[in-house]
Amino acid sequence: MKMNIRNVIKKAITGMVVSLAFASSVQAAQLKEVNMCAFTFMGEGGPDYQYILDYQAAALNWGVKLKLKTYVSEKIAVEELKAGACDIANMTSINALSFNRFTGSLDAPGGIPTYDHLRVVLTTLATPKAAKYMRNGEYEVVAIAPMGAIFIFTNDRKIRTLADLAGKKMVALDSMPEMRQLVKDLGMTPVSSTITNMFQKFNNGAVDIAAGPAMVVEMMELHKGLEPDGGILTLPLVQASIQYVARWKKLPADFGQKSREYFISRYDDTVKVLRKAESNIPKEYWFEIPEESKEEVASQIKRIRLAFIDKGIYDPKTLTLLRKVRCRFEPTLAECTATQIE
Repeated sequence: MKMNIRNVIKKAITGMVVSLAFASSVQAAQLKEVNMCAFTFMGEGGPDYQYILDYQAAALNWGVKLKLKTYVSEKIAVEELKAGACDIANMTSINALSFNRFTGSLDAPGGIPTYDHLRVVLTTLATPKAAKYMRNGEYEVVAIAPMGAIFIFTNDRKIRTLADLAGKKMVALDSMPEMRQLVKDLGMTPVSSTITNMFQKFNNGAVDIAAGPAMVVEMMELHKGLEPDGGILTLPLVQASIQYVARWKKLPADFGQKSREYFISRYDDTVKVLRKAESNIPKEYWFEIPEESKEEVASQIKRIRLAFIDKGIYDPKTLTLLRKVRCRFEPTLAECTATQIE
């Protein structure tokens, strides 16, 4: 019996579609659904939300379907993770400190001077050898992404040393006691704030100093607080990061490693965005600490780092790693011949 070629092709295509649909449904059935508390500073319309959507898509390849619930309050997102409302959440590194002291200590003032230093640090932490440091109890840091250099915004650009900060009022986030302590150690008066009102307080003069990444300058209209006599210190206080913290038992065994490698693969693209935000700030806002004061400033910042180790806040292993990276870039630094942690 003569067979119609068109019918043969039609049946073949139909069979292929059915097979693909079946394979897709099997794959979907194998995906593990995990709730994520997604912190987005500007909500679902902000640029950071797209970053999370990209992560959600990538996670499908690692066997996980992330169900997102967004929060503009980082404090609430962190509390929801602790309460079990979700099994993964993204947060600033200073909040990650309560889950993992090792990775939370990356925010040590002056510990990571540049984005090049940060690349080496995060690449090191994304290797399988560093995986043991990513877990603490039931939690694992499954990703670390650069959030941007944190600069000091001040309404008085006549600052020459850290001593000139004494007596000034600076925002201190309610959810971060470590930040309050840092403000005190810098000789300033901490003013309780939230992440949503801290820049408003700077703009209306309720505080003299705020700190944040370059992208908030335009986003939060900080020219209102900077003008007429203020400025932005070129020396970054810290290199901040966003860390994704998860209950590792709720995830496939290799999820954390694949996730960390994914984020380091996007490092250069992320930093391009951060550098662009910095270059978009009008040049007249930037000011530097005089050359003759830089050594004194570095010494003061080092004392703060060491004090935070003594208080049990920072992990000495992290600060040792950061020092090794700094010495890799500048072997002639005095700290590179020292034996104690700096």
